[in-house]
Amino acid sequence: MSELVAVRRVVAALTLVRFQKSHYTAINAQEDVTAHKEKECLIEIKEACAVKWVICNTNKQPTNITAEEAKATGIKLCFSQEYSCHHWGTYESKAALRVVQKQTKKNKYPALLLVKGFFKTPEFYEFVVTKDHAEHTPGDMRSDICTLPLANKYLHELTQQLEQSSKSASQIRIDMLRAVNRYGRKSERKVNYYDIWNLINKTNTSYSPDPSAFAYGFMSPVQQEKMKTATSFCLNTTHAISSNVNEILYTFLVRDKDIGRGWPVAFMVTNDQGVSPIVQWRQFLKRSSLLVDPKQFTIDCCAAEVHVIQTTFPATSIQFCIFHVTQAWNQKLSDSVKIPGSLLSETQILRGVMMKSWQEIIYEEDIDEFHHKIVQFKEDFNDQESFLDYFERNWCTEAKFKIWSRAYHE
Repeated sequence: MSELVAVRRVVAALTLVRFQKSHYTAINAQEDVTAHKEKECLIEIKEACAVKWVICNTNKQPTNITAEEAKATGIKLCFSQEYSCHHWGTYESKAALRVVQKQTKKNKYPALLLVKGFFKTPEFYEFVVTKDHAEHTPGDMRSDICTLPLANKYLHELTQQLEQSSKSASQIRIDMLRAVNRYGRKSERKVNYYDIWNLINKTNTSYSPDPSAFAYGFMSPVQQEKMKTATSFCLNTTHAISSNVNEILYTFLVRDKDIGRGWPVAFMVTNDQGVSPIVQWRQFLKRSSLLVDPKQFTIDCCAAEVHVIQTTFPATSIQFCIFHVTQAWNQKLSDSVKIPGSLLSETQILRGVMMKSWQEIIYEEDIDEFHHKIVQFKEDFNDQESFLDYFERNWCTEAKFKIWSRAYHE
């Protein structure tokens, strides 16, 4: 088949685009569109007369056949593709097994879009919409758009934010809706609360397919009593507890008023480094009325743990362990802070100066002075762009300040 160099949307007779019953739209028959805009043409028709087309049939002739050979053998089409409305199909009700079941969107009378290319005019495509939509109005929010599954790109972004972001489910939805509105597409279903909560539940109830995975939690009666009356908790993670590098020890601690220091109230050992064991452990403690009314959690610098706590105890404040915050920053300083053409000792001195400034920022208790020191830090070390970019992206937001800054803690 010769290379397509143009696409023509056809009107009247051979040049007719039928959008809906008793409604036809004529387009200038002389309008030509370059071949690379074929998909744009298809999208425009999609926007006009259907929210989503599904390919149901494709026919492509051998590309090495000439127009003369096609004519001699009676072959007219060099290409054809058939699209059906996404409502097309049948569905067998499972109401007997699922008492609560929404009504199916499937129907037996789909609208069809035919795209054809002919050997006699290989430089043009013909777009013809046949058959009318049944039992729904294209583009209607209730009968059409709401029946679409959420686009994979949104599902992926939601999953990433739920696993890595400290934002609430409500804020994630608002941010994604703003992003969708910027696209200017009216035919895409927007994110709703059910999408987010379904993903949260899927994450919280997911199980590892690994048969060797385990999680064991244990606590004494004395520990149970201490946990019931506590309101502030610290979750500590200890790695390398055995020869198996995957095994982790999680420890819940509370502050004991008598001894003035932390007291372990629950332990869990697992070889699953995902968030599922922590989620299920917290949910068990909550159902058992052991983790009753936590006001504050102090944890490692782990976004996954932040998500777990916000899911199980949405009203609880979260605080990062200062030791782990400084450890994370120190590691980043070692990786990204450099002085071109200088000795290693000079770079180490600079890293030490930067770390000392950071410690002053962390322990600063006055909010105004805290923000002033951050501005001063950026000015003093503005040549270290890599580290400053890391700080801006991962730590320098109002929500993150509340987690790691002492100025925001009561």
